[in-house]
Amino acid sequence: MKLLRALFAACSLTVGVPTVFGEQPPLTDPTILLIRDESVREAIACTLEQRKSLDELLQKHNRMLLAIRDVSPSGADETAQPALKEIRAALKEILTEQQRLRLQGLTLQAQGYDALLRKDISEAIKLTEEQQAKLGEIATAFRNQLYDLQQAGGEKLQAEIQGLQAERHKKVVAILDPKQQQSYGKLMGEQFDFSKVIKSPAWAPEFVGIEEWVNSEPLTMEALRGKVVVVHFFAFGCSNCINNYPWYREWHDAFQGQDVALIGIHTPETQSEADNDLLRASLEQHQLKFPVAVDKEKKMWTAWYNGIWPSVYIIDKQGRVRHWWYGELDWEGVSNQLVARRQIEDLLAEPAPQPYEPANGPSAAP
Repeated sequence: MKLLRALFAACSLTVGVPTVFGEQPPLTDPTILLIRDESVREAIACTLEQRKSLDELLQKHNRMLLAIRDVSPSGADETAQPALKEIRAALKEILTEQQRLRLQGLTLQAQGYDALLRKDISEAIKLTEEQQAKLGEIATAFRNQLYDLQQAGGEKLQAEIQGLQAERHKKVVAILDPKQQQSYGKLMGEQFDFSKVIKSPAWAPEFVGIEEWVNSEPLTMEALRGKVVVVHFFAFGCSNCINNYPWYREWHDAFQGQDVALIGIHTPETQSEADNDLLRASLEQHQLKFPVAVDKEKKMWTAWYNGIWPSVYIIDKQGRVRHWWYGELDWEGVSNQLVARRQIEDLLAEPAPQPYEPANGPSAAP
């Protein structure tokens, strides 16, 4: 039973709103997310050469991984499946058998109790059909209750989710017999602290196709390495974009002199917004002094697979995309601008890049 408690620490990595209310969604496979993280690589004893090989593999598929940032790899559409298959095949070549077994155990821990619904795991620990049915019912009830909690929101949300997880733990343990618990514990391996895992789907794309820079000389993501970078897409005639301006001004002023860079990407939505003189006048009118990249050909819009004006992306000192927001930050008073600011502050507190950096990444060290 002690080994099963390892699943509690992992739940935050995979818990989310169900895509289909009341039904079993595809089980999230966090392997690719995990293998990007240095603490996981340390846990499976990756060598320097293996780390470089993993980074080269992930960089090769960086555009695809960025494109599916809002879904799990297992929830990606068919166009992404060949690349995902290639990544998983390459992992078998890069990692040793012992490393793959440890990574499999970490994946099970990260999947939480949903991993018990996997056919291979069900067969490995010899679950009966009755047990499988009960576990499925518990999983569905948990997701529905989680959905209700998330819709209600509130300051006690995290505590309520933890209580929900604890209740699920009791029900699952009651279904598994001691031998099954022991078998499952062995498959999971040594307990891992998932609070150390840095969740990032991809590196931030380099600036491309920029017609003009306003308020700045041309910038590159490579040159910005070591800073927390806030990239936001906007169009100066977009009312929702304008409603985010107060927070951009606040961040620009609050982080002056610190390792934070605020950069706007102006992707015109209308013909009048393609007039750079009108753009400059609008920036001056609203006292927006940060650098703005003019993205008339939508090269950056496409590179980011962006789809909404406005959108905000927060990038860490390593050049990794860590957080993102679509639409107005304070829509209907939700105060997401406060959450975003805390995220910037948290990333600012993280250490600077170490001598070893992602091989050939978009923002690789020179």
